Amino acid sequence: MINNETNLLRSVLCYEQGHVRRTQHILKVFALAKLFGEQEKLSVEEQQILQAAAILHDIAIKYCKEHCNGDASQDNQKRVAPILVTRFLKEANYLPSYIPRIIDLVLCHHDYDNAKSKLLQLLIEADLIVNCYESRPDHKKAEYVKAIFQTDSGKELLALCLKEEIK
Repeated sequence: MINNETNLLRSVLCYEQGHVRRTQHILKVFALAKLFGEQEKLSVEEQQILQAAAILHDIAIKYCKEHCNGDASQDNQKRVAPILVTRFLKEANYLPSYIPRIIDLVLCHHDYDNAKSKLLQLLIEADLIVNCYESRPDHKKAEYVKAIFQTDSGKELLALCLKEEIK
């Protein structure tokens, strides 16, 4: 039986049309968010919400690049994301009660100074680790990123990622 998450992930990957960087980024953030949620022993509902948010966290980039003169700024993404997130979640048959929570996580995943919830913190940490692997930060940026982390799992994996930058 195919579940909602499988349908959502497949739909988003098809939407990205094989774009190498975005497709790989989605898969990596999803995998880390899943790992972090399981390590933190989230409830089934929280785990589903976190994983859906991880799949959708950058969903507005493609749309903005195509419809906003290539401008995928945070402002443009925040304007477009709720519409796209809602559409993808409804098509994958997510519970309507999950949709506002997932939208909130997607909209706030770059709000590093104000993680409002455990789920947001886990999503931020997953995204930042992947970002650090994808574009190696200098020492100053690495220290900034390190200060954002709160979970033991996230700190451990970030330290492995940044072992060359933080010595």
